[in-house]
Amino acid sequence: MKGVVKYARGSGQTEVREMPTPDLKPGHAKIAIEVAGICGTDLHIYAGEYPSNPPVIIGHEFAGTIVDIDETDEYQVGDAVTGIPTTIVCGECRYCSAGQLSLCDQRLSIGSGVHGTYTKYLVVPTWSLRKIPEHIGMHSGALSEPLCCCVKAVSMLTTVKAGDIVVVTGPGPIGLLTAQIARLEGAYVILTGTSVDEQRLRVGAQWADHTVNIEKANLKDMVYELTDGYGADIIFECSGSAAATRSAIDLVRKQGTIMQIGLHGSPFEIDFFPAELKEITIKTSFAGSIQAWDRTMTLLQQKKIELAPLISDVLPLTEWKTAFDRLDRKEGMKILLKPVD
Repeated sequence: MKGVVKYARGSGQTEVREMPTPDLKPGHAKIAIEVAGICGTDLHIYAGEYPSNPPVIIGHEFAGTIVDIDETDEYQVGDAVTGIPTTIVCGECRYCSAGQLSLCDQRLSIGSGVHGTYTKYLVVPTWSLRKIPEHIGMHSGALSEPLCCCVKAVSMLTTVKAGDIVVVTGPGPIGLLTAQIARLEGAYVILTGTSVDEQRLRVGAQWADHTVNIEKANLKDMVYELTDGYGADIIFECSGSAAATRSAIDLVRKQGTIMQIGLHGSPFEIDFFPAELKEITIKTSFAGSIQAWDRTMTLLQQKKIELAPLISDVLPLTEWKTAFDRLDRKEGMKILLKPVD
């Protein structure tokens, strides 16, 4: 089977290769991948900015069908499923015991630590699977994983109250999902981006109370006008931009909260003194959790979240580099890859 393989550390070092089809293991299921989503983390892996274990098939967002499975009463051949990327953990540490698998020191995830989803078949533990609700379909089902990350950051690690003024920086898929969840929690949402994000801001306008191109409007003036000069209650930084993280300290009110969701690909300098004077809370959120996955599936069953509008393209696996380049230029939104023979 063909797979997109990160074959060595460093920038690039990635190509389509013929890979052996994985065999079923005890307690596992074999999934025929229907589509796999491209995440910003995958771009960081390609650029050598995120740890991986080459040679490894990259990709961790997926929707597919079970074609073979070890004994289980919960799933059967033919089920449409997605799954939790963190599939290898110790199972005993305080984080595993609390369902916070992404924090386990022995954590390995598909697409970085072990073979991932940019291929035809995937074998994963049955406990990591989740059934895709019939009404959303396979393409939208592949966005369950990024949605889970946002559910954890917004609904489980940040206290959003009805009427809070929230700024979401970065209108990519993570930003638009964050905006949807924050609004579900009752927040007044301001979604921001730059001129290259104009199309994404137009898509996001349906889930935000305001959209702002920060190159054409003064975001701080708008936020301070809306908040009687105090500043935003919460900033959800979803772009992974150093400039956006710096500006969050300026935009948030005293004793407000900054939640950093977007991953930074490299170190950067920041003046922390203003944050100290404002007594703000700075939090970070990485990947999902068992609890967030269960809540994500409930939201999808309840039809509370829109995923289909975020999908801009579905391309064959062999065009992965074209897709990566487009996303680097912020063209399109969520691009899905389909396996090829």
